[in-house]
Amino acid sequence: MKTSVCTVLFALLLSTPAIADPPAETIGHIQTIEGLATIHRDGSTLPGKAGATLLRGDRIRTGKPGALGIVLTDDTTISLGSGSEMTLVDYAFEPKESKFALALQFVKGTLSYISGQIVKLAPDKVQLQTPDATIAVRGTKLLIEIKE
Repeated sequence: MKTSVCTVLFALLLSTPAIADPPAETIGHIQTIEGLATIHRDGSTLPGKAGATLLRGDRIRTGKPGALGIVLTDDTTISLGSGSEMTLVDYAFEPKESKFALALQFVKGTLSYISGQIVKLAPDKVQLQTPDATIAVRGTKLLIEIKE
């Protein structure tokens, strides 16, 4: 009897599907693109194209020539110029749970940043990281150029 109960429990355990990681949450998308751009995600390189979804941790690079416009789910707008590189380090926009975060790491190139809802609701939760400094954003518009 014990053997048959153990066999049944073991069979049930093996037939239960493995619990997978939840799908990554889309935090924004590429709105416009000119020239070449790539999205580097989890060791893979994806072509940048209008409508492509963006996830936390994505590194975006534009070619020379190249430019793209990004819109995040809180309406933050980012434009990258030719030969630019940026990583979406952290992002959270859950107003009902009071969860807010925006951390962008700019490696090189030119970018324009127009703040969205996160700055209005939690201005202390926005950071723009450059090779030389971290900028706490309180305003609404910013233009940065990082030379190689």
